[in-house]
Amino acid sequence: MARRQGQGRGRRLLTVTAILLAAALFASPDRLLAAQPVVPSVDPACAVPESVLAPGSGLPRVSAQLAAGRPLSVLVVHSAKSPPKPGIVGYPARLESELKRRLPGREVSTAVLSLPGEAAPAMVAPLTQAVEDQRPALVVWQTGTVDAMRSLDLESFGTALQSGIAEVQRRGADIVIMDMQYSMHTAQLIDFTPYVSYMSWLSQSSDVFHFPRYDIMRHWVEDGRVDFADESDEAKRRSYEFVHQCIGQLLAQSVATMIDPLSIGRRTGASN
Repeated sequence: MARRQGQGRGRRLLTVTAILLAAALFASPDRLLAAQPVVPSVDPACAVPESVLAPGSGLPRVSAQLAAGRPLSVLVVHSAKSPPKPGIVGYPARLESELKRRLPGREVSTAVLSLPGEAAPAMVAPLTQAVEDQRPALVVWQTGTVDAMRSLDLESFGTALQSGIAEVQRRGADIVIMDMQYSMHTAQLIDFTPYVSYMSWLSQSSDVFHFPRYDIMRHWVEDGRVDFADESDEAKRRSYEFVHQCIGQLLAQSVATMIDPLSIGRRTGASN
């Protein structure tokens, strides 16, 4: 009798063990990974080493808005005097499409505030007003070009940056600061280095992400991926297309990696 009871317990134990093993096999890491959505990668031609573009620490305000089910609205502010060449899709539009790829099912929109020829101190007031009116989740502030071209005081540049960052954050948005473009010709005529270095230092001290467009483009040029020295119309078109496409991809990838994945997961779970 005792032997039959022991055999029964043994068979039940073996059955439970078999079920657990089957469950473990079914939920193996390979299967779990295969079930996860694939995050779009950056085109190899656009990629730069982490020594050039390092991951940022986070976008808490963007993450909070996404967790609450709100859209991701982005405001791009720049001082460029002219839009991209005809037929070229600028990086703000590329940024929007690339973010949509990385945040499937989420509403993403970008708006652009153009302040042609304005240095950082003159950009703060209209930037602040635009954020007040539009209430974006994220601001991309592209600045420093005009300041360097005019050799404006670095202290005034820094004060303006700090003021602009504070005004944006005070209104509930995260901010990314982006520096100027690079070309060998302009780098020989204009000393951009102090302004790039200041933006890098400020981003670290203020815990704000600095998108190093200058260093990214210099890496591309030195690596032979883009040639701004060729003055033919076709070469210029290819260069502009490459730069705007790749800046859009890299910026979107940077933003996506700084968003708290739990903020996306909460909303995804709530909608099921």
